[in-house]
Amino acid sequence: MRLVLNSTKKAQSLIEYALILAMVAVVAIAALQLLGNNIGNALGQAGRVVGQGSQDSGEQACNAMNTGLGGKDNGEFKWENGKCNYTAPSGGE
Repeated sequence: MRLVLNSTKKAQSLIEYALILAMVAVVAIAALQLLGNNIGNALGQAGRVVGQGSQDSGEQACNAMNTGLGGKDNGEFKWENGKCNYTAPSGGE
């Protein structure tokens, strides 16, 4: 008789845990449904800011290379289409 009673209590506990887990899952799904677009928009905006920052940094670095040459070379670094391009000096020194 005692074995049956313990088995029933264990089964009841497992069912209660399963119900709690199901409720947590339903609440989590509902929260994601409500906040999903906001979270996606926030992450997209963060990605755009990081991308723009890297573009700005690249352009500044490219422009700084011209001043770093210090007149040693008449070539030029120029930022075009998201790339730093070097133009060799004309005249073939």
